[in-house]
Amino acid sequence: MPPGARRGPYAKGLARRAEILQAALAAYGAADNQQPSLKQIADSLGMTEAGILHYFDSKDHMLVAVLEARDEVARKSFDLTTWDGIFAAIQRTYETPGEVKLFVDMSVAAADPNHPAHAFLARRDAALRDLLRIVLGQGDDEDDWLPRILVAAVDGLQLRWLRDPDIDVVADMEQLAAALAPDRTARSAQ
Repeated sequence: MPPGARRGPYAKGLARRAEILQAALAAYGAADNQQPSLKQIADSLGMTEAGILHYFDSKDHMLVAVLEARDEVARKSFDLTTWDGIFAAIQRTYETPGEVKLFVDMSVAAADPNHPAHAFLARRDAALRDLLRIVLGQGDDEDDWLPRILVAAVDGLQLRWLRDPDIDVVADMEQLAAALAPDRTARSAQ
C-alpha cells in the first residue's frame, strides 16, 4: 500500500457497524420521546460508548446514520410511489416516537450547514420531493411548490405530534394533500 493511503473498511468492521445501526434503530424505535442514551445502545451490544463511536466520525454522524437506516427500512417496506404507501410509511413513523424525536432533533441541528444532518436532510428532502412528483404525476419541469409544501407540512406535524400525540398526522396529511391537489391525490381503493 502506498505511504499515506488509507485502507478501505473491512467486511468485519462493516458488519459491526451495521449491527450497531440495527441496535440503535431498535433502541430508538422502542423509545418514547426520551431518546436512548449512547450507553444504553453500547450496553445492548456489550460494547463501550467509545467502541461504538469508533465506527462513526462522531455521535452526530451515528445519529444521522440511524435516520438513514430508518429511511432505508421505509423504502424497502412501503411502495412510496403510491399515496397508500406514503401514508402507510407516515403511519409507521408514529409507532416509533423515539425515531420521531431523533428526526426532529436532527432537523433542528441541520440548521447549521456544518452539521452532518444538514447534508442528509438536503438529500432526503430532494428525494421526497422527487417521490411526490411521481405520485402527483408531475413532470420535472413543473413547479416544486406542492411537493415542497407537503414535505414541510409532514415535518412540522412531527414536531406538533411530539407535543400532542393525539394529533392524527396521517389524517391531516391526507386532508391537506386532497385540498391542495384534489385531482392528483386519489388513493387506491382500500
